[in-house]
Amino acid sequence: MDDRSRRRELRDSLWLSCVPIGVALLLGALLVPRRAAPEAVPLPIADGAALARVAADDARLAEAARHQPLPGSVRALGSAIRAFHTLEARAESGSDPNADRELGQARRAVDDALIEALPGGVQPLVELRAAQLEGFLEQVRVFRATGAQSPELLALAGGFVRSMTNEGWCTGHVLAPGDAVLRAMFKQMWTAFLGLENRRELALALDEQRALYAFYLSHAHPSRTMRDALTAARRGARDAAACEAIARSERAATESWRLERIARIGAIDPTYPAAYARGVASFRRGDYGAAAQAFRVWLRDHPEGPLTLRAQTFLRAAIDADRIE
Repeated sequence: MDDRSRRRELRDSLWLSCVPIGVALLLGALLVPRRAAPEAVPLPIADGAALARVAADDARLAEAARHQPLPGSVRALGSAIRAFHTLEARAESGSDPNADRELGQARRAVDDALIEALPGGVQPLVELRAAQLEGFLEQVRVFRATGAQSPELLALAGGFVRSMTNEGWCTGHVLAPGDAVLRAMFKQMWTAFLGLENRRELALALDEQRALYAFYLSHAHPSRTMRDALTAARRGARDAAACEAIARSERAATESWRLERIARIGAIDPTYPAAYARGVASFRRGDYGAAAQAFRVWLRDHPEGPLTLRAQTFLRAAIDADRIE
C-alpha cells in the first residue's frame, strides 16, 4: 500500500471515529433540561350561566322602563346624556367650530340633570342604563352588519367606535369584543361618565368583570402615548438593530399595560391567579427579577395545584435569565 492510500485510509478512519462522538454530543444536547419560557397569561373565567342571567336581568329592566315610564327627572337625564354624546361625536369630526363650547354646556346639563334625578334613588338609574344598553347593543349589531354608525349609536355611545378603533379593537366594522364584553364595557362607561362608580347597584357583576378582563388580557397593547411614540420611532428606524429595539420596547410596553390589568382583576377576583400571571407578564416584559419574585409568591401560597409545576419551571427560567442579564 503506497503512502497516498495509507493517508486516505487514516483520514477515513478519523472521520468514522468522529461519528459516535457527534451522535453523543447531539443526544447530550437534546437531553439537557431546557428552561421553558412562559407564553400565555392565564385569563379569568366567566360563568356563562351567570352572564346569561345578567343579560336577562338587563333585558327585564329595559322592558320595565319602556312599559312603565321612568320619573321625569330620570328621563331628562337620559336626554341630556344623549345630547352630550351626539355633540361629542360632532366635536370629534371637526365639522362644527362651536362644538367644544357646546360640549361644555352639554356636560353641565348632564351634571345638573343627575343632581335632579338622584333624590329618586338609584334604581331608576339602573333601569335607564339598562334601556340605553339594549339600544346600544341593537345599534352595534347594525354597525357590524353595515359599517355605518347610526345617529342613534352616536347618541347612545358617542365616540365609542372611534375609541375601539384607536385601541386596535375595531377594524372596519369588525369589533373584537363579543356581546358579553360590550355589555360590560357600556355599563362601565355609562356609570363612570356619571361618576357613580361607588354605587353598589350600578357595579358590574363579578362574572362581567371576569369577561371584561379576559378580553383586556388577551388583547393587550401599549398605552396610547406609547403607541404614538413607537409609531414615530418606526418612521425614524434605519436598520435592523433599531427595528429590533423598537419591537422590544413595544413588547415591554404591552406587558406593562397587561400588568396593570392583572393587578385590577386580582383585586376584584380572589380566584384569579394574579401572582402567577404577574410572573408570566413580567418575564415577557424582560423583567426577570420581578418574574422570579412573582413565581416565588405564587409557590409560597400554592405549594400544590395545577400551576405548581409550571411555576417551578418558569421560576428556574427567570432565575437563569436574570443571571444572564
